[in-house]
Order: sequence, then C-alpha cells, then structure tokens
Amino acid sequence: MGHHTPDLFEPGLLRVRVGLCQVHTQAWDVAGNLARTLTAIDAAARAGAELAITPECVLHGYADQRSASDRAQLRTIAEPLDGAALQRIRSQARMCGLHVLLGFAERGDCGAVHNSAALIGPDGDIKLLYRKVHCRAFESVTGDGGFTPGDRFEVASIAAGGATCRVGAMICFDREIPESVRCLRALGSQLVMCPLATETWDLSTWQAYTENEAVTRCRAAENEVFIAVVNHAGRFNGGSFVVGPGGEILVQLGREAEVRVVDVPVGVVPERFHSRPLGWMGWGYRRPDVYARYL
Repeated sequence: MGHHTPDLFEPGLLRVRVGLCQVHTQAWDVAGNLARTLTAIDAAARAGAELAITPECVLHGYADQRSASDRAQLRTIAEPLDGAALQRIRSQARMCGLHVLLGFAERGDCGAVHNSAALIGPDGDIKLLYRKVHCRAFESVTGDGGFTPGDRFEVASIAAGGATCRVGAMICFDREIPESVRCLRALGSQLVMCPLATETWDLSTWQAYTENEAVTRCRAAENEVFIAVVNHAGRFNGGSFVVGPGGEILVQLGREAEVRVVDVPVGVVPERFHSRPLGWMGWGYRRPDVYARYL
C-alpha cells in the first residue's frame, strides 16, 4: 500500500474500557451460568470497565439443539425481555454503573426463540437488541435448530471516557458473512461487539491465523473498525480477543475463565480512519451501482 495505518494509541484519542467476560458455562445450567455471569460483570466493573461483553447464549451455555427434546427445552428456558434472569443482569448493570452486552436465548413473539444480544445501559435500560441474522442450518428453524433468525442491524451510542462512541453487535457466524460488519460500519459503528460460542481455535500452538481469527481480522480491516470477540470457557475453549481496524490483534485470552479489561482506542476510527473521504481501505471507492447487477 505504500503507507502505514494510523497509530492506534495516539495520545488524546477517545478510549473505551472493555471487559471481556470469558465465562465458564455448562449446558442448560441457567442458574449456575447466571451466577457466574453476574460475578464476571462485577469483576469487570471493579477493574474499571465501562462496557462488559459476555459470550453467545451465556445463560443456557449454548446447549445442543439436535433433538426435538433439546428444542423443546430451549423454548422453555428462553428468556423474555422482562424475564427474571434478564432483570438480574439489568440490575447488576445498574448497580455496577456500566454497559453490558448480554448474549442470551430470547423468547420473542408468537413462540419464536432468537439468538440475541441485548446492550444494557448503566441505568438498566436496554439500549439495543440484536437478533442473530445469519444462523447455520443446525441452529435455524429453517434447518434443524430452534432459533428464528433476525432481520436487521442496529447501533447505539454509549458513554465512554467523558464522550460517546458508536457500538454495534453481531453474533458468532455473522462474522463470516461480509455484509454483517459492512452494515454496522455503514451505521457508524466504531466498535463491533461479538458474543461467540465456538471451539475452532488451536490454542495449543497459538497460531496467529487460525480460521476464526483470520476472518475476524479481515472483517475489521476491510471496514476499519474494532471487533471484540468473547467466547465461553469450559465447553468451548476460550481465546476471546480484540482486533483493531488494521486487522491487528490487541489482546487474546487463554482457555480458562477470565475477565480481562482492555483499553480500546475507539476514537481513532472516526478521527483517523472514517474521516478520510475515501476510507483507509477504500470505503469511498465502492461502486454499489455495479454490484446491484449481481447481488
């Protein structure tokens, strides 16, 4: 390219303190998973986090949906927005005074169950509700699973460092569809929060380019945003990480349950990346009129 990406840690740029809550979960153990999630949120707050992110479907541990009985149990434990477990999380966010992105199985309208992520503010209110748009066949009601896919992306503003930044959410497999992060970028997101439930990392070798990391680094770089990915410990093998707008990994956790607070310099995105008229990686060079012939 002939030039360097901007300095992420230039003094004076806005930063948000993100707590990666890599919670140990067990399948269907809603009470135990809830208790461990509340503890992790508290630990993030004590470490100075302004935003805590949990894994995908953390409350029921992203349990199997392979049988009819599994899917029936999923419908039973799915949490409505006014449900008791969600109220506990909202109360914890309010008590700790921070934002929380909670991944959970949501009981929606007409018996639908969604793989959702709710951004809860320091006042306990829900600022953003995202329902996973891209569901693989094994988790979608159109295949063998129990989740009804969502149909929209949204972003919200959160207070951080005395200012505000724009954040959006996606969930796990959404990363593998380029349009997910592209839509969130178009909506002005500086940080994309990504709850996850996967075990594709080879943490025994700590290779930099496993499939999981590589696609996330690509999505971050091509859209010039930060992405924070938070996985389960226990049934899944951790490895939560944060990627910068140049595709660089800022931090990665190990296998075990952990809460890590990371200063994410989100201010570099509008100030040094998105402020460039054509974008660092070519946002302004796009030709939607041409693509419309094929897409």
